[in-house]
Amino acid sequence: MTGVFITIEGVEGSGKSTQIQRLAEHLQALGLPAVFSKEPGGTALGRELRALLLSPHASGEKWCPDAELLLFYADRSQHVANLIRPALQAGKIVVVDRFEDSSRAYQGASGVDEKSLTQLRELVLGDFRPDLTLILDMDPESSLRRVATRNAALGATFTETRFDGEAMAFHRRVRERFQIIAAHEPDRVKLVPAEAEADQVATALWQHLAPCLQRAGFQVS
Repeated sequence: MTGVFITIEGVEGSGKSTQIQRLAEHLQALGLPAVFSKEPGGTALGRELRALLLSPHASGEKWCPDAELLLFYADRSQHVANLIRPALQAGKIVVVDRFEDSSRAYQGASGVDEKSLTQLRELVLGDFRPDLTLILDMDPESSLRRVATRNAALGATFTETRFDGEAMAFHRRVRERFQIIAAHEPDRVKLVPAEAEADQVATALWQHLAPCLQRAGFQVS
């Protein structure tokens, strides 16, 4: 049996954390070996980079999109080497909250050209790709209302808000880029409507995920 690499993507507030928690509980109930991680922040280095990347910059300096992209890839390179590949080699199901498609969506929406995105992906990842990517698709106007509610509940100690504060036009570009990725790679990437109740979204995700696990030899029923 080989491992399976699953990534969960989506705009801010699309419900990724909720669905990943539900998936973790479901896989645990089935007795399947699973590892859950996130980007940025899946390693010790990644946690340092996460604080840098997701919190508003104290200096007020606006980063150029290429610098931001390189920092995300520093996190990703360490993450793949130290956590993702070893877990897959051990035959585990690896579920990651955001991966390379987020760079294509977010840093692409910030202005990084497609050639740079492709060249860096090939340099760092080669032909390494998720077996399945599930994109939670949602109108940013609705998803950002969820974000505002969440941030208010978490209070001033929660600082991972840098992307939340981007203009609505940016969030719309991110969503459009995710939709384009799904349209171009339908075998790997599945677009899942995320406006519905959490139970319905979880069911839709599992309908895509279960066959992928079965093909790898995992018993899911």
